[in-house]
Amino acid sequence: MSINFVSAMAVKSFDVPDKKRCPDKAEFDLCTVNDYSVARLILGPGWRWSENTRPYEQTEVCLHHHLGFCISGEMEVETAEGLRSTIHANDTYAIPPGHDEWVVGPKPFVAVEFLGAASFGRSGARGVHARV
Repeated sequence: MSINFVSAMAVKSFDVPDKKRCPDKAEFDLCTVNDYSVARLILGPGWRWSENTRPYEQTEVCLHHHLGFCISGEMEVETAEGLRSTIHANDTYAIPPGHDEWVVGPKPFVAVEFLGAASFGRSGARGVHARV
């Protein structure tokens, strides 16, 4: 028996997103296709979660789950346990809650996320994910 999670065809463009958020040094374009949220993130040079987003989310570390694909740029991620990894263009990534992250170098970090970004950059979001 197969389970069908997608019940109808839907096509949307990030050129006309359902929601747009532009917190400090960042841009988040959110599209909802059926019941699923997909987000394009554009994080500018110098953006760092602990400096630019922590004041909005009011947590010590990012509590979002992230599942995404990097289109361009680089981002460094460090978990609360001290594990570090760099995400480069054409990398896919999964990041659990409990981390800091920052853009590396002079280019923006551009990515598409399928989990975690629906509430990113929204005041008091505190780890809500997956749906807009």
